[in-house]
Amino acid sequence: MNTLKSKLKFLPASAGVYLFKNSAGDILYVGKAKVLKNRVRSYFTQNHDLYPRTRQLVTNIADFEYIICDTETEALMLENNLIKRYQPHYNVMLKDDKNYQFIKIDYSTEIPQVYTTRKLDSKKAKFFGPYTSGASVRQTLQLLRYIIPYCGNSKIGSRPCFYYHLGRCPGVCAGLISLGDYKSTLAAIEKFLSGDLKRVAADLKTAMRTASKKRLFEKAARLRDQCRALEKMLERQKIVSPKRESHDLANIFAAGQLAAATLLQIREGRLIGRENFMLQNAKGEGPEGILSAFLGRYYLEASDVPPEINLPFPLKLSDLAEALAQKFGRRIKFLAPTRGRKRQLLKMAETNARDYLQTSSQNLAKEQAILTRALFELKDRLHLPQLPFRIECFDISNIQGTSPTGSMVVFENGKAKKSEYKRFAIKTLETPNDFGMMEEMLSRRFAHADENLTRQPPHSIREGKGGISWRLPDLIVVDGGRGQLNVALKVLKNSNLRIPALGLAKKLEEIYLPQLKSPLRLPPDSSALHLLQRVRDEAHRFAVTYHRRRRSRAMLAPAGKSN
Repeated sequence: MNTLKSKLKFLPASAGVYLFKNSAGDILYVGKAKVLKNRVRSYFTQNHDLYPRTRQLVTNIADFEYIICDTETEALMLENNLIKRYQPHYNVMLKDDKNYQFIKIDYSTEIPQVYTTRKLDSKKAKFFGPYTSGASVRQTLQLLRYIIPYCGNSKIGSRPCFYYHLGRCPGVCAGLISLGDYKSTLAAIEKFLSGDLKRVAADLKTAMRTASKKRLFEKAARLRDQCRALEKMLERQKIVSPKRESHDLANIFAAGQLAAATLLQIREGRLIGRENFMLQNAKGEGPEGILSAFLGRYYLEASDVPPEINLPFPLKLSDLAEALAQKFGRRIKFLAPTRGRKRQLLKMAETNARDYLQTSSQNLAKEQAILTRALFELKDRLHLPQLPFRIECFDISNIQGTSPTGSMVVFENGKAKKSEYKRFAIKTLETPNDFGMMEEMLSRRFAHADENLTRQPPHSIREGKGGISWRLPDLIVVDGGRGQLNVALKVLKNSNLRIPALGLAKKLEEIYLPQLKSPLRLPPDSSALHLLQRVRDEAHRFAVTYHRRRRSRAMLAPAGKSN
């Protein structure tokens, strides 16, 4: 506490981001401030005014860091990036937001491409989303290709792409139309994905009439069919305003650790979309904090923001409004209507959020029940001393010994914990020797072992006397049979560790155990077997991905240099 008090004295009167840490050095919370000195000190001087959740946070703070920014807007952007990177326990976050999809128009290729992505990874592209449903994204792209045919090839060649023969590409890939003419197609796609469907329909009708006047009847008929498909889509969209307004409405519903947010998208007076989001770490946080966190996480990465966003209650969002104004070049208003049609729509959004949270919670409970049953079955079938809460699985990937790599994946409570995955570049062997490679990887992994970290809760990696210490698993799985298992047992013995281990052979899904001479086979419908298969397959995927990357780097490296 003395260290904290001394650091508080030297806080700057600048905008910035602060990071609170516990005694183990784990980041508990990331926040932004217009004036760092005032904001950070307030946690320690106004404890009685804080939410219970925040008071609990303060009792766990052992240290903090800060990053000075030029403006509060810059601090907001940095805060968003750091929260996504560290996923602190006390920040309300979009659950699994890395899985949300965007539709990307990639202008970096000769023929711009339209496809889905999970990353906003290019300045030479336009993104639309995020979308929470993969099925809705696929349906959107299928409908888009029918209404506005676009090319599947990235370069112009002598032969048209597959979609041209289906009437779903205008032929730019074979030079049948110029890239300049294809720009109008891309402009129409951007309008379509932005929700400006009426303008797209009007443009298609104009093109149809022009084709008919030029006696291009086949083209005119194709455009007519596209117009009809678009008109049917417009008919299905609910008209919520005769004034042709464009705005979003966001509302939330919270229960326990989880909260749900529903976003209704109104464009040209029509309800064109509804997206549901799950938020985690919401327990003990007020509705204002939950909604503010959602709006920041969503709109800082959204591709399209209307001029008006309606909320169920007023919020101070001047920093977010300024950040969005800089991003989109226009003013964005956050309003809280108290009556009328928009208030009714906000109530509809809250109903949707409540239903989504209840349905998702039930699904999560069912999923967790299945995983818990699998863990208990695994304990009973393998005669383990305790429930395998933490499982580590190891795999080797190489082609005739070249660029060999190893992977370690971690499952906790039956779920993948990707933040603790490890990759190993095999250093001592360049010849095909899976056993030797496995021994090197396991020896390096258990050089970081710390028995004091066995079965400790989440923040399980810490700095020890010998460097970084990693928490020990309750069960070790190696991809392979008796030979790979014997290697694991040898490394554990040399490390003076007693941890249950098994080998899982892919061909017949046989489980090799130290105490059994013959392999164990579980029934095909065994939940324990399904869990082991998921763990093993994830380790294989992770190893192969890293191996391909190393191999590609080795092939591109100058002669005489290794990777």
